[in-house]
Amino acid sequence: MAEYTTVEEQAEYGLDAISSDRTVEVSLRDLFYVYQVLGEFVRFFHQPNHYPDIESIEKFLGTPNEGGFRLLAECYFQKMRDMWPEDIIEKIENSTFQHPSKPYYYQPVDEADKT
Repeated sequence: MAEYTTVEEQAEYGLDAISSDRTVEVSLRDLFYVYQVLGEFVRFFHQPNHYPDIESIEKFLGTPNEGGFRLLAECYFQKMRDMWPEDIIEKIENSTFQHPSKPYYYQPVDEADKT
């Protein structure tokens, strides 16, 4: 059986390869945009009353063209694109920071039900 990981394990994978003393210079405007978008996700998901059903989550996330998903994708693919030093870009492109195991949500539903 394949091993699956938590969201935390996926997000934290490879961080040990980057010195905590290393810094980059970024556009304050772009960084603040990322902060605002993450803040909206925290504000929505911190309160379960905001998402009483799957439809509420789908409405918040929206589509690739509007809503929370569009904002998150803009942060990931556009705003943060120029923030990385060349050696980090190379490691991202080579999947160095990609966990070798899949996240739990890749687990087939029938297999997840057995655990």
